[in-house]
Amino acid sequence: MQPPLPPDAVRELVCSCLHRDPVAADLRCSLFVAAAQNYKRDSVLRPYPPRYIRDRDTKEFDELLSDVSSLPGVRELVRLRPGEADHHLALTHWVLSSKSFAVKTLQKDEYAKLCNLTESEGISTPVPDFLFELEYCDQMNAKFEKTRAGRDLFYAFHGSRLENFHSIIHNGLHCHLNKTSLFGEGTYLTSDLSMAVLYSPHGNGWRDSLLGPLLSCVAVCEVIDHPDVKCQVKRKDSETIDRQRSRARNSEGGEVPQKYFVVTNNQLLRVKYLLVYSQRRHLSRLWTLREDTLPASGTLRRHLSRLVPASGLSEKTPYLLVDSQRRHLSRLVPA
Repeated sequence: MQPPLPPDAVRELVCSCLHRDPVAADLRCSLFVAAAQNYKRDSVLRPYPPRYIRDRDTKEFDELLSDVSSLPGVRELVRLRPGEADHHLALTHWVLSSKSFAVKTLQKDEYAKLCNLTESEGISTPVPDFLFELEYCDQMNAKFEKTRAGRDLFYAFHGSRLENFHSIIHNGLHCHLNKTSLFGEGTYLTSDLSMAVLYSPHGNGWRDSLLGPLLSCVAVCEVIDHPDVKCQVKRKDSETIDRQRSRARNSEGGEVPQKYFVVTNNQLLRVKYLLVYSQRRHLSRLWTLREDTLPASGTLRRHLSRLVPASGLSEKTPYLLVDSQRRHLSRLVPA
C-alpha cells in the first residue's frame, strides 16, 4: 500500500475534483455513504477504505460510520481551512479516486440520446433528475474491445438497490452474485426502463447531498451481442427464434421473456451510464403548500412562484435551489 499523501496535497486534489464536477463528485460520495450506512455494509461496501482497516483484516466500522455521519457537504468541503477536518478530506479523496474510471455529469437533454441507444420508446417511463456517464481508462477500453471482437453492441437497463451501486461502479455487475434464477443464472437486464425502476427503490443516501438524501439509481449497460447473452432473438436469415439463445442454464421459468436479457458472462457487459432519481422532501413540501396556508408575504410568494410554477413540477424546474433562495425560504418557512 502506498504511503498517504500530505494533507495539503489531499486538500488540493479534493478541491480540484469538486470544482471540476461537483455533481458527479457528490454522486460518488452519496453511493459510498449509502453502502457504508447499510446494515449489509460488510458485503456491499467494496472497495472498503483502507484507512479504516486494523491488523490487516479488521474493519473498523464504528470509526468509519462516525466519520461518514459527520462528513461535510460538497459546499462545506471546499471551504475547509488548512488543518481543518483532514480526516474527512482524506476519506473524500479516497472515495473520488479511481484509476480505472471517471464519472461525468451529463446535461438532461442527453436523455433523449440514451432513449435512442436503448431503443426505449419513452412511454410511461420516468425521466431521471440526473444523468452520469462512466468514462473508462484506455486499458479498460482495450480489454472490452478485445472481448467484443467486432461484435455489435446494444444497451439495456439494470435496476438495483442504491447501496449496491458503490460496488457496481467499481467492480461491475457480477452474475455469480445475482440471486435471481427464475430464468437462469446471470445478470438480468431489460430494454424497458419502467421495469428496471421497479428494482431500484429510493434508498437513503448522503444526508447533505446536492442531489437529495433519498435516491434511486438505474444503470444503462453496454452489452456485447454474444451467444452467452440469453434473450429472444431471431436466427439470422430467418423469422424463427434462436432457441439456443432464448434459455439460460438452470432456468426455472423456461425461456427468457421478451424485453429481458440474461448475461451469463461478466466480461460481456459494463455500466456506461447512470440514471438517478431524487425524492426531494424539501421540494415536495413546497409542492403541497396551499395558498391559504402561506403567510401573507409577497416576497415569499414571489420566491415560491419562481421555484414552483403554477402547473407544478415540470421539465424546467431547476435541479437545485440557489443558495440565496434556500436561505430566504429557511427564514420564512421553518422546518
